[in-house]
Amino acid sequence: MAWIVVGTAVVLSGLLGWFFFGPKRAGRVTVEDGVQVVTVTVDGGYSPDLIEGVRPGVPVRLLFDRRESGECTSRVVMPDFKVNAALPAYRTTAVEFVPVEAGEYRFACGMNMVSGVIRVNGSPPEDARPSTQLSQAPVAQATAGDELSSAAGALSDSEAEEEAERAAEIRDLTRRVLVGAVLTLPVLFAVMAHELFGAMWVPEILLNPWLQLVLVAPVMFYTGWPIHRTGWRALSHRTADMNSLITLGTVAAFGYSLVVTFLPGVLPESLREVYFEAVGVIITLILLGRLLETKAKAGTGEAIRKLIGLQPRTARIQRDGAELEVGIDQVRVGDIVLIRPGEKLPVDGEVISGSSAVDESMVTGESIPVTKSVGDAVIGATINATGALSYRATKVGADTMLAQIIKLVREAQGSKAP
Repeated sequence: MAWIVVGTAVVLSGLLGWFFFGPKRAGRVTVEDGVQVVTVTVDGGYSPDLIEGVRPGVPVRLLFDRRESGECTSRVVMPDFKVNAALPAYRTTAVEFVPVEAGEYRFACGMNMVSGVIRVNGSPPEDARPSTQLSQAPVAQATAGDELSSAAGALSDSEAEEEAERAAEIRDLTRRVLVGAVLTLPVLFAVMAHELFGAMWVPEILLNPWLQLVLVAPVMFYTGWPIHRTGWRALSHRTADMNSLITLGTVAAFGYSLVVTFLPGVLPESLREVYFEAVGVIITLILLGRLLETKAKAGTGEAIRKLIGLQPRTARIQRDGAELEVGIDQVRVGDIVLIRPGEKLPVDGEVISGSSAVDESMVTGESIPVTKSVGDAVIGATINATGALSYRATKVGADTMLAQIIKLVREAQGSKAP
């Protein structure tokens, strides 16, 4: 009998090892108008999570078809190509880049819990499209609209959708956490008081496995549904993440407790203990942490909106001998920008005439205005105080200091600490 048990365990272990670490079906690319195109489904993981047949020197377009909501897969990050793109829920998002050399390149969600690999093989074709701005600033656009333009200083449709998705997730998680806390606390209180402190005044009804089952079952299936759904989907993709671990652990504890409750006679008397309180506590605390994390990221989104609001919408420039008032996205490097007292500087540049005190507190945190004169560098979104300035634009659009700050905040918002 013992050999049968050992043999069965070995076979099952081998099957599980093959399931998770065996060969996986790879996705192949198709070429459309000189661009290598691959569709990746995002649903508890990436499918396919291995992409082969990509050639270097040819633009690649990954179409991420996201079929779920939630924070984990709301962004995709490709460090090798400097991609950090938002993936709105239930939309298809295109991410483009140009692999220059052969090799393996990883893409992952912002939380680094779901990942995939792109294998680039071969050599660049002789008639390959030259690597242009696409490889340096990858395009990531949602079907609902363009990404936020740092130069224009306004929220895009995709950013607004991301905020709406996060607000909906906060409401949903709040309901689930409240249900989990209300139903788990009586069971946890009774079990801990009785088991740890030997309290005899605990009502016997609270220690009854049937009542504990009635209280914890909604926590298992309603409160824990986001965890179980993502966990089982990850397992179906032959990968494992934190959600899979929680799902397997709580299912094992809940299933064992069901056996003890319904069929106690099949187990020795010393093993007839239920673990309903552990199931409720684990699921509720995990979702509470997820709720706090989502709220923190929502606060970061508000900070981004405030940063964007610092930038003026228009600029007065001198071009070809004429003074013009143009949108900030129309300012070019080399334009002469004219600033009157009390106005905000639209872009970064270097002073060529005039002298004035400039309030840079919104960027540097320094409360005392800094005097700027000919040859000094000025920062966009700062406020001119008393004098008039003329300066030559040196950085515009996404190259300005404010745009770089916004970019760093966004990247930090969509990733986790190493």
